[in-house]
Amino acid sequence: MPEPFRHHGVPANPGALRRLRHELMAWVLAAGVDEDRAGDIVLASYEALANVADHAYGGSGDGLVDIDASVAPGRMEVVITDHGKWRTPVPDPRPVSLRGRGLLLLRASADRADIASGAAGTVVTLAWDLAPVRP
Repeated sequence: MPEPFRHHGVPANPGALRRLRHELMAWVLAAGVDEDRAGDIVLASYEALANVADHAYGGSGDGLVDIDASVAPGRMEVVITDHGKWRTPVPDPRPVSLRGRGLLLLRASADRADIASGAAGTVVTLAWDLAPVRP
């Protein structure tokens, strides 16, 4: 099993979050997760990270986000924590918008998705049941 994936104090801006997504994918694949399942894990995790930028920090990119991921036999968990305050995002003026579907995507891509918000920020815990990890 690989060491846990831990990145704290990452700027909640598009460039930093994209880099984090690529690093997470490399870590998940190194943990022996098959590509399809790895895609689900990274998709849900990146959606949660993008939501931090929109909802916790109003898209300013000024806030910070923490991500902790771990793998154990039969299970992977990703925890994303922000330190912001919930803000309603600016409406998307396009006629067809994908906005507002982030929680549906999280729940569809993860076996379990728990979201806890409070005065100190929001914690998103995502978990997946895994087939036995290949050697």
